[in-house]
Amino acid sequence: MMKKIFAQLEEIENLKQFSHKNAPEISEASIGWHLEHSLLVISKILEGLPASHPEKYQPKFSWAKFMVMTSGYIPRKKGKAPKFTIPTSENFLENIDNYLNSVRENLQMIKNLPSQSYIEHPYFGHLDVKQTLKFLKIHTQHHLKIAKDILAKSHS
Repeated sequence: MMKKIFAQLEEIENLKQFSHKNAPEISEASIGWHLEHSLLVISKILEGLPASHPEKYQPKFSWAKFMVMTSGYIPRKKGKAPKFTIPTSENFLENIDNYLNSVRENLQMIKNLPSQSYIEHPYFGHLDVKQTLKFLKIHTQHHLKIAKDILAKSHS
């Protein structure tokens, strides 16, 4: 899973040059917004995992969690991003570079966490380390796909 996330970070780095591109028929947000949002989510989750109390981990079943984690697909325009994961400036290139550096460093520390370290997802409840990494891969892929669709549309 980690290799895939690191590969996605490379994709983000390659796409950041198109941060200014928009295609309102695909998304109200620019490519830069989607890339920075993805990195914000990864960054905030990586901050939350070590702060958890593994002994309090309580998984629960939800259909939304089951569908997303099984299919690897997040439907577009169905979720609402928490405020702290929404980019607050248009300075995407600098922000993306800063997040890429810190996310790459922070991903390394996950290897040393107890497996039942967790995050509290707003729709899915507690996600342990393995589920968290899977969610990060799925979520990042969701936004990379949108960014690539915007890029394709802006070149047509």
